[in-house]
Amino acid sequence: MRQFVKFGGIIAVSLVLLTGMSGCGGGLFTPDKPASEADILLGQDGHTLWESNLQYVKIVNRDMAGLANEHPAALTAEELRTVLSSLYVSKRVVLKQVEDPLFSIGELQILSTAIANGLGQAQPEEDINFVTIGAHRGAIAKERKTNSGRVFISGGRLNIIFGLVHEEFREKDRATGQEIDRRLHPLLPGTRLADSKPNIRVVLDKGQSYYLDPETGKERTDWLVIDIATVLATAKERKEGDTGDVSPELLEDVARSKQATGNLRHDVSNIKEILFELSDEIERLKQQIEELKSKP
Repeated sequence: MRQFVKFGGIIAVSLVLLTGMSGCGGGLFTPDKPASEADILLGQDGHTLWESNLQYVKIVNRDMAGLANEHPAALTAEELRTVLSSLYVSKRVVLKQVEDPLFSIGELQILSTAIANGLGQAQPEEDINFVTIGAHRGAIAKERKTNSGRVFISGGRLNIIFGLVHEEFREKDRATGQEIDRRLHPLLPGTRLADSKPNIRVVLDKGQSYYLDPETGKERTDWLVIDIATVLATAKERKEGDTGDVSPELLEDVARSKQATGNLRHDVSNIKEILFELSDEIERLKQQIEELKSKP
């Protein structure tokens, strides 16, 4: 079970980390969230709920016929933020397997506000599609990663079909240096039609499961089914030990800071081990260079 931070003596330390690192010009814990929810909701005309360059949250038609969605659905932005912030991915960084939040702070604010608003407007034959680009922890520094998905409520549960999960976002092709034409290489959300087979999978917690395809009998690696009530109850239970009059946003930031700090310590330790292992090879190469220099 994923361990959540207990609030106590770590508050001061975490706040110092948050302040100090963000003051270093885009440090590890620098918030990337928009100025306010008003910025997200601005201009929500028609089916476009939020849009910024390649990123968007939109109400779209279902991608295939079937059991009607349970829309419109009443889900607050705060509830959806709690649900989305419960999602983590497992990935290998240097020599260790670590868990990182699926969505950055900025992505959480955008998606919780816009999707909750969209679910309240959507009709049974409509889904919510999204594409976001967030600043996520990399091996050394933050990296831009893309998340995309299709969201709907069915069977009393929140369904998210992912197209991309923590996919590295690049504006130019790594090999050619040419700008990537997004008309030919779009950032696509998931679809009911086929498994997108993302490279990184979401780590399951209480109230979360992968969709079992009734036709094939196989589990979809891109389709997450979330029991909203269970996830909200679990989050509440895990916060019962916290003390102090602290906002949920601050609790979340501190928890993420602690997770990131722990992961960073692991990475530094691993880098030291790698350098130690390479020291003999470096010394050998230096000796070869000296020998070559001494030859006539």
